[in-house]
Amino acid sequence: MHHRFLLLLRILAWTMAALAGLAAALALFVANYNWNHAKPWLTQRFSEVLQREIRIDGDAQLAWAHGPDTEPTSTRFIPRLRLLARDVTIGNPSWATADQHLARAASVDMTFDLLPLLRQRWNITDLHLVQPVIVLERDAERRKNWRFTDRPEPRWSVDIRRLAFDHADIRYVDRPLDLDLRFDTTPLSGAAGVHIKDDVNDLLVQFGISGKFRDATVDGAGQGGALIGLLNDDGRFPLRAEGKVGKTHVVLSGVLPSPRRLLEFELKLGLSGDSLADLYPATRVPLPATAPFQVSGQLSGARADLTATQWDWHYRKFAGSIGHSDIRGEAQYLQREPRPILRATIQSDKLMPGDLVPSLGQQEKRRGSKPDRTLSSRQFDPEKWDAMDADITVTAQRVEQLPKIALQDLRFVLHLKDRLLTIDPLHFALAEGRVDGRVTMDARQKQMRAQAELEAQALRLRKLFPSLASMQGSFGQLDAHARLAGTGNSIAALLASAEGGVKARVSEGAVSKFILEAAGLNVADAVFAKLYRDRQVHLNCAVADIDVKAGQAHFKQFVVDTDDAVIDVTGHIDLAQEQLDLDIRPQSRELRVFTLRTPLYAKGPFSKPEIAPYKGPLLARAGAAAALALVAPVAAALPLISMGKELPNVCAQH
Repeated sequence: MHHRFLLLLRILAWTMAALAGLAAALALFVANYNWNHAKPWLTQRFSEVLQREIRIDGDAQLAWAHGPDTEPTSTRFIPRLRLLARDVTIGNPSWATADQHLARAASVDMTFDLLPLLRQRWNITDLHLVQPVIVLERDAERRKNWRFTDRPEPRWSVDIRRLAFDHADIRYVDRPLDLDLRFDTTPLSGAAGVHIKDDVNDLLVQFGISGKFRDATVDGAGQGGALIGLLNDDGRFPLRAEGKVGKTHVVLSGVLPSPRRLLEFELKLGLSGDSLADLYPATRVPLPATAPFQVSGQLSGARADLTATQWDWHYRKFAGSIGHSDIRGEAQYLQREPRPILRATIQSDKLMPGDLVPSLGQQEKRRGSKPDRTLSSRQFDPEKWDAMDADITVTAQRVEQLPKIALQDLRFVLHLKDRLLTIDPLHFALAEGRVDGRVTMDARQKQMRAQAELEAQALRLRKLFPSLASMQGSFGQLDAHARLAGTGNSIAALLASAEGGVKARVSEGAVSKFILEAAGLNVADAVFAKLYRDRQVHLNCAVADIDVKAGQAHFKQFVVDTDDAVIDVTGHIDLAQEQLDLDIRPQSRELRVFTLRTPLYAKGPFSKPEIAPYKGPLLARAGAAAALALVAPVAAALPLISMGKELPNVCAQH
């Protein structure tokens, strides 16, 4: 028994000695062998592991190494291998088209542990790259050239503990996103370019950005954290970038968690530019042409799992301004079939429509339109409406449309689906009354079809015309209904083909006498009222009934009826040619002294109509007065006296 135990000890001793000798021989071999002779074998093995061509065109050395002094003693002296290779190239799969190679480097200095290789794990303790050039590509089938296997989860995992570089040229090409960006990356001033895993560092590198995103050019600069955070499965990458995407200025900051296995993130995003329409080349979201804007909020993205190709985007708690209008709210962009969906809720304390639709005059001037045209001929672009569907709710406490006239409590819901745009419901308060409506724009055919219907109830005249001091005593109430439909791809074209009508009625109340007298050219009363007082007269009613056919608005009835006068307006408005042709005929119920009451006309283009009395009747009265003055001076006043007459009560007919 004792001899057997001694024999076992001798066998064990010889085995240990043999292993030690083998290890020593292996150590001597690794240290002294010219590994350039083994380059074909090494590159072949690496190529098999990474499933693409690996080349080492320069010297190659393999040696033993230990960890740096910063490592704990327990791990620092564990033997590891160090591979130093020059002119290293990692090839691309056959489907990649952005570049011939995935990566190139003037030299690669890599130290890695041996035992983890048995578990198919690359535990790289140190990686030093000189002048690396990396081209990452995702093709239309969403294959990634940086993945070295077709398996959902690769057999080999990589863990890099320490990374150092001097300058890196990184390009990212994403075919599904139509994205091609280049990052010219260097260590920040004062940074050594050494990135250590799990170090709590903020910004360590700086980079210039150039390239394109869809139809927009990209040009900017930024700063980022340790590049090692982009390579490891559990890395994090702080980021700050600023630049131009198309015509829009963009500021982006935040932290990307686990960039290599990114499932969700949240970044602060600020946007500013001359018009929201300038976002379309990059986002494919058809926003309107607006005044200059600036907005800032939290952008988040999320997907179901690592295999999911669709991201849901959420822009939370954004706030900013468009021109003189303030905006805030939330927006969500969901990638769905057959079209993405934009859902948004937007609030405003003060909204100015001129900020959302720039000056029509400036637009038309830029397009060389005729100066006498006031209706916009700027073409809608309904083709863009096919880029997405939308559900947008807008509320505004105050809408300032005209000087001293404001809408309150605006609320509308915009729906866009399959190029059919509907605004329903549409509500707002105006002049202590209420307006409700509905708008439909159907762009599913070459020429868009549009229809609008508005109902106004109990609008107070004194609030509707606050800029007219002489209206302050008015307390009549306006009710109206308008329905118009047209075909065309601009406002001018829609109105030129408009069909429908407008009906309105002002209820019994009071209206400034000066306005009525001035309309009738009663010189004496108008001057007296303007200089001394502006008494009110009783308004029986005002009634309008306008019929619109083929862009021609015919005045079936337009009458203002008071206790002492009736003003009748007839004629038509040519919406296609933007021309007025109206007769205004005042008739008095009372005796008037020194009156020049005569029919008026309003003719000419919308931009500069001519409003004046017909010269024939006016000259006849003036001529009669002059002739009588030669015979009897007192009789000269007779042609200027209106005796008044019985007129039917228009309001009794309605």
